[in-house]
Amino acid sequence: MSPTDLDLIERFISAFNAVDFHLQTVLGAEERSSFRGLVDLYAKRHRWWKDAETLRVCASLRNVIVHDKVEPYEYPCVPTPRTVEALEAIRDRLLNPQRVDPRFRRPVVTVDAADTLAHVLKLVHERDITHFPVYAGTTFSGLLSQNGITRYLAHHAAKGEGPLDFNAVEVRLVLAREESRPNFFFAARDEPVPKIAFAFHENTFLEAVLITAHGARHEKLLGIATRADVLEVGF
Repeated sequence: MSPTDLDLIERFISAFNAVDFHLQTVLGAEERSSFRGLVDLYAKRHRWWKDAETLRVCASLRNVIVHDKVEPYEYPCVPTPRTVEALEAIRDRLLNPQRVDPRFRRPVVTVDAADTLAHVLKLVHERDITHFPVYAGTTFSGLLSQNGITRYLAHHAAKGEGPLDFNAVEVRLVLAREESRPNFFFAARDEPVPKIAFAFHENTFLEAVLITAHGARHEKLLGIATRADVLEVGF
């Protein structure tokens, strides 16, 4: 068996053991818990997690490498470089997951419920922004989106009341035309990015995730993640 083969085996076993130890730790499992059991439990608690099936395959391969070894440094098979790299990537994602902060940390442009639609449209034009957290003073009121603006304009046009004075329409009236289903939620800064991406996959009405220190709406906004932002990340 060549040094390259041995290196691949050592890297594979090292990464596998690191994943095993991490799952035992975060799940508070006993040492005798099976690896597959740990993977199944973690996947059940984290529905957004995509690495479970790969780890189940790696578990089978690990059992062959470790338990079917005939002599020292003589293994029945060798994992491919691609398999080893995939397992190491899973290990890295588990131990050092990408968080929404700093990935989506940025200044968030907000508007007041008493602001005018003209003010919002000016921001859309100048800043190329399409999602606005709305506050009534310091109290969060909701998320104004392009969809809500379009629905408001369509409602006005359908009534046939003539030209609309954008400077006379307050944001609170436009916000009332948003979908009745929630189009946002608050997330803590340490949430993993894949979890946020999964939320957009599950809820087609979700427009944006608002990021604060602990995921509370009364906290200062640290950033915002829209559906387009998540697509750019590639999850």
